[in-house]
Amino acid sequence: MLAILAMLFFLSACVIAALNFTATMSRNVVSSNSYRRGTEVGDGCMEYMYAQWRQVCKNLNNAPATADLSGIALPTAAQFPSVPNFAATTTVYLPNTPSPKTVSAYGIVATNPQGVPLSNTSLSPTTVDSTGVSPNLAYGTDASTSSAYYLATADITVPAFAGRMFNVRMCRVFERQVQSMWKYAIFYNDMLEINPGASQTITGWVHTNDSLYTAYADLTFNNKVDYVNDWGSKNFAPGDKDHTSVTPASPTWPSNLPPARGEYQFPLGVDPNQVFLNKTPNDIGFREFIMPPTSGYPDPIADTRYYDQAAIRIMVDASGAVTFSKGDGTLLTSSSKGADATLYTAYSGAVKTGDSFTDNREGKVMNVTTLDVGKIYSATTAATNSIPNPQIIYISDTSNSSSSRKAIRLKNGSFIPTGGLTIASQNPVYIQGDYNTGQNSSHQTPANSNNNGTGGNLATKSMPDGSNYQEQPSAVLADAVNILSNAWQDSNSTQDVGSRKASPTTVNAAFVSGNVPTGSGGTGANSYSGGAENFPRFLEDWGSQTFTYYGSMVELFKSAQSTGYWGNGNVYNPPKRNWNFDTLFYTHPPPGSFFTVTYNKQRWYTR
Repeated sequence: MLAILAMLFFLSACVIAALNFTATMSRNVVSSNSYRRGTEVGDGCMEYMYAQWRQVCKNLNNAPATADLSGIALPTAAQFPSVPNFAATTTVYLPNTPSPKTVSAYGIVATNPQGVPLSNTSLSPTTVDSTGVSPNLAYGTDASTSSAYYLATADITVPAFAGRMFNVRMCRVFERQVQSMWKYAIFYNDMLEINPGASQTITGWVHTNDSLYTAYADLTFNNKVDYVNDWGSKNFAPGDKDHTSVTPASPTWPSNLPPARGEYQFPLGVDPNQVFLNKTPNDIGFREFIMPPTSGYPDPIADTRYYDQAAIRIMVDASGAVTFSKGDGTLLTSSSKGADATLYTAYSGAVKTGDSFTDNREGKVMNVTTLDVGKIYSATTAATNSIPNPQIIYISDTSNSSSSRKAIRLKNGSFIPTGGLTIASQNPVYIQGDYNTGQNSSHQTPANSNNNGTGGNLATKSMPDGSNYQEQPSAVLADAVNILSNAWQDSNSTQDVGSRKASPTTVNAAFVSGNVPTGSGGTGANSYSGGAENFPRFLEDWGSQTFTYYGSMVELFKSAQSTGYWGNGNVYNPPKRNWNFDTLFYTHPPPGSFFTVTYNKQRWYTR
């Protein structure tokens, strides 16, 4: 009997232990499920707030203050159909408040770079702060690089074990990041192809807002590469019929830094889907940044286009007449007085119309306005006057047409005014000879030396500046950027490419221009854009000569005036490409506001 009682006692103890264990496990499972359900609801709230926050940022085109975010909409029951009795509020509840809403303390506040809310209430038990507090910016290597931070919060309350409620506070940091576009060796807004066909190393960052195609083994990346859509590591782009006989191969990249998917970057903070709606002549696309505005219509990018940023504007009409004006619209004429008269004399003496040469890629005679950059340099450095560095010059021939092609040439540009120079045009621009290198008649740029077609000293060729010259931050923005070597002669432009012999040439300047996309032409070479390796366009027989380039290349649009195909017959023989990202731009970018905005979801946490 005692044995039976002992056995029953033991079995009862086991049953009780099992029941306790089952109850404990049940509570733990319910708690885990409640936590999971609460974080899922909270994560959904974060996504909803992020989408609205980003839209507010894009509408304001700057970092919003907390007050600008007070209209962030509450989530609705329809967005959470599986959550019973869903309700949301911005009110911040104290712990154990009876009948709390599913979502409370819902809102976004600006913070400092350490993530501390810049709020009078600091999310205390009242409403989320809506005072006009702007975020404290965190700056990078220069004033054009900054980040603004925001804290999004949502207190989530969901049912838990035995009628109890489970509470979790979800927090997420949002970042509005502004970066100089000159931080990139190559930045493409559209599809990016790099297929050099000869050994080439890309130094610096590479980014495309579209897809990346790299199918040559002789291509090497030595830094960060990212893309938004897809990467064809061993594929040519759709529509490329030029490389049908080439076996695709993979490029080389650092073992710990393969190309990766990145965030879409909005050039100058502009969302093209919201701004460029093709409703007026002023909103046709990113090419607007190099065009003068059309009067009589709203201008959604006023002040950011380079025409508006320019200190000096030089406009040529169909008759060849040239108009000079300052950034504030003041005309400069032969009748100007005082400082304006000095400005007129300097700039009118630096501009020459009536030149022409044949562009074999375009198959057209280009009617050229030549800007003598050397004369601008002399005028700004002469001790006899006080002409300031213009920083930004806008120069354009407004009469371009298919029957009368217009272009701008930059000549004698070895010396750039102290502080840098940006030149922008809606026309194609031709840079003739060394640019921003300090070369003169008695001093050859080291990068151009010892390069007679037999190789030369690579260490010497990597030196883009003369020893007597300090390179200046510089940029050229145009419909297309073309390179004419130090040996270029207009009179040879109609000759066969073999008669247009190039000589070593060095350019230190950022480029912004368009391209002729792959698939927009016919068959063969006419179907390929030329890739980033041909982003600067060539018209000569370079043979074994080297084109040395230090800068940053940015593609934002399709070329509208220079639409000739890359492989259109008797055009050029490629140079040896000694190309480098210009690290000067990290701390001293070219004059002008030129940046990208990225919206990032940073860390999330619960408390």
